[in-house]
Amino acid sequence: MSEKKSPAASDTIAALRQRIAKLEQNEIRLRQMEAMIQTEKERLKIQYRLTNIPTITWQKKGSDFIIADYNITMEDFTDGLIGNYLDKPASVIYENRPDLQLNLNTCFNDHGLIKRETPYQMFTNKKQKIIVFTFIYMPPDSVISHMEDITERKVAEQKLRKSERQLRMLSAQLMTVQERQKKHISRELHDSIGQYLTAIKFSMENTLFQLNERQDTSKAVGFLEAGVNLLRQTIDEVRRIMMDLRPSILDDLGILATISWFCRELQVVYTGMRVEQDISLTEEDVPEPLKIIIYRILQEALNNAAKHSRASRVLVSLKKVNDKIQLTIEDNGKGFDMKKVAMDNEISALEGLGLMSMQERAELTGGSLVIESQLKKGTAIIASW
Repeated sequence: MSEKKSPAASDTIAALRQRIAKLEQNEIRLRQMEAMIQTEKERLKIQYRLTNIPTITWQKKGSDFIIADYNITMEDFTDGLIGNYLDKPASVIYENRPDLQLNLNTCFNDHGLIKRETPYQMFTNKKQKIIVFTFIYMPPDSVISHMEDITERKVAEQKLRKSERQLRMLSAQLMTVQERQKKHISRELHDSIGQYLTAIKFSMENTLFQLNERQDTSKAVGFLEAGVNLLRQTIDEVRRIMMDLRPSILDDLGILATISWFCRELQVVYTGMRVEQDISLTEEDVPEPLKIIIYRILQEALNNAAKHSRASRVLVSLKKVNDKIQLTIEDNGKGFDMKKVAMDNEISALEGLGLMSMQERAELTGGSLVIESQLKKGTAIIASW
């Protein structure tokens, strides 16, 4: 006969079976969780590998850190050289950057995040960059560092700031030039036209006096002839002022005739300077809006050569080069130091020579202007559209 189990023993066996069932369920859940964790790890690893920001994983090794891993973007960022630095310590890689070593340690010790921007020479390809470093603590023993390259953006910002400074200076220069021009026109009108008109008025009054009071026609004729002569001189003076403001020859005969006229006029004033011309364009080759720009650049450049360069010879060239209209004014004068003039504290020199205004005129009309100069060898100004 089989031995009958007591009620207490049966309860114990049932309880054990329930516990075993729960343990089996827990084991199944644990395996599922491990599988999920492994899947998540794989997903995170794929994300890490494929993220578009260059990334390095630094693992704590004693008092130092070593490169434990990196992503594909870091491979591209370092021209494939990062693999040569796997397991290399930060103390060697950042030997000349103790600040970055300090960032790694601070981030690890504080279990935090550090973000900073700094000029940086790549330890792989030695390229100079401006990098935003982000250090992030990753438990239990690692720090991930992101390297965002902002070099192009910073260069663009610097160019923008430089352009803004130049624009402010050009605006100030424009106001100065406008006031100077107004003052010049006012002086011209007062000193020449005003005096001529006063003399004409005096001649006419004398003519009327001789005719009305004394009936002396011979003297009246003399005063009239003097008045006519003064009128001719006044007309010539008005034309001179108008030519200075905008030469009518430019509108009447075109840019080629204007260049020839201006070169001749300049040599009349500056007899010690020979101006040669090399013009191989036709009038139709030059767009109408460009003609006044070419004239103003020519005017500024030739006046500079005459007043500042002490040149004995200047060559003016207008031709087509590689499908571009190219204006060149080249002298054999004393030249100047381009590096010195380009410095911020030498901006006044740029303004004094009008180089900035010439460059601005060219660029605003879709062209470019290059200035080449060497001390004691002369200067060349090359504008092209």
